[in-house]
Formats: sequence, C-alpha cells, structure tokens
Amino acid sequence: MTIAALALLGVLGGCGSSAPDPVFGVRLGMTPPQVRERFAPSPGGTFRSEAQGEDLILVWEPSASPGPVRIARHEFHLGQLVAMRLTLEPSSAEAGGPAMELTGVSVLTRETTESGVELTWLARSCPTHADEVRRRIQEHR
Repeated sequence: MTIAALALLGVLGGCGSSAPDPVFGVRLGMTPPQVRERFAPSPGGTFRSEAQGEDLILVWEPSASPGPVRIARHEFHLGQLVAMRLTLEPSSAEAGGPAMELTGVSVLTRETTESGVELTWLARSCPTHADEVRRRIQEHR
C-alpha cells in the first residue's frame, strides 16, 4: 500500500472526528467489494463499473420498482470510497436531515432538485474532490 493510500485511510478512519452514520450500509473508506456487499437499499439493484482516469466509479441502479434510491454513484480513489452521490426519493429517511453535515473527515450535503434529493458525501482528504469540498462548504455557510 502506498503512503498516500495509508494517509487517506488514516484520515477516513478517524482522527477523533465522528463521521455521519453509514448511508444504506456504506461508509467512506470502504473498498469496492465492501460497497458491493453492503450497499443495501430496498428493492435490490445492479452495479456497473466506470473508469474516470485512475479512479473507479460503481454506479448502482434499482432493478425493479422505485425504492428510496433512484441512482447511486460510489467514487473510489486509491481503492477507497471517497465520494457517494445518491439521488433519493424525497420520502426516504436518508433524504431528511440538515442541508450540510460537516465533520473533520467529511462533508455531506442534501439538495432538493427536480430529480429528487441529491445527497453528496465527500471525504475532505481526497485530492480529487478538494475543490468540490471547499465549494460545498462555502455554499452552505
């Protein structure tokens, strides 16, 4: 494991700051196999993989009737989950909550759009998402 991966794991793993509860069984810092195994909205769905440069994206879509998640994107950097982007039904429990949850390790935002509630959860330590993290924090202050 590279030094950068170990540093990312350390930041995602704690540093004394609490992170939000798992979202549909998933936490930042998980590996792709862990996300595939634990992401559990109801009803079930299917994953497909996309590459974005050196990063991996797992896209989940429901396979049947609508449930709480309309679509989910799980973004990985150095093999660790560093971002989740979910489009949720407004009635889902995860759609409720503050517009922004900021911790020492992550920023989670919720925004109501025409598509539903857009939940975005980003690791603050990820260089790929650093500009987006700063922008989201500024927008919600």
